Amino acid sequence: MTLAFGTSIKRSRRFGIELRRNEDGATAVELGIIAFPFFAMLFGIMGVCHMFFWMFTLENAVWSASRDMRTGAFQTTSLGSRYAGLTGDALKTEFKKAICEKAVNYSDCMSYSSILVQSNTGFGNLQQPNCRTASNGLVSDTDAMAAFNAGAQSAVVLVTLCHSWRLGAKLPFLPVTNKLSDGGLLIQASAAFRTEPYN
Repeated sequence: MTLAFGTSIKRSRRFGIELRRNEDGATAVELGIIAFPFFAMLFGIMGVCHMFFWMFTLENAVWSASRDMRTGAFQTTSLGSRYAGLTGDALKTEFKKAICEKAVNYSDCMSYSSILVQSNTGFGNLQQPNCRTASNGLVSDTDAMAAFNAGAQSAVVLVTLCHSWRLGAKLPFLPVTNKLSDGGLLIQASAAFRTEPYN
């Protein structure tokens, strides 16, 4: 009986020593400690990259579509251009389409974007565009503050795309403060230039 009791004590001591030396669970515990900060940082970086990609694409789309305004093809609705024969709201809508065709998501761009165009005699005379309404919503194309004046030859023109990016306000681990009342993230893309003496 004493021999069996002594053997069980030795076995339990040996088990305790082996248990202290065993590090099989250490990796899992270490992973558990660093997993959340690592994935939070990883998704945060991916969110920032996604946001900058979207912003860069919209900036490029505005600059690219504005070329027709710089050369006068938009103002004169010259034959052979995509604006031939268009006037008023149809002309404005076609310009918006020209921008959105170069954006990441055409349907989102058309649904959640507004175009503001102003012209003046000099760069210092341009007004800062306002994409927000008084109730913190996105200005619509029909609002009085959504000016659309492409100017004439040799005028200074500022084209601004106001976009409510639906996904931008929902990116994980990326707190944003530029939210609109509709839940989107406000992105502004602009191009300023002097039109050519096209006449």
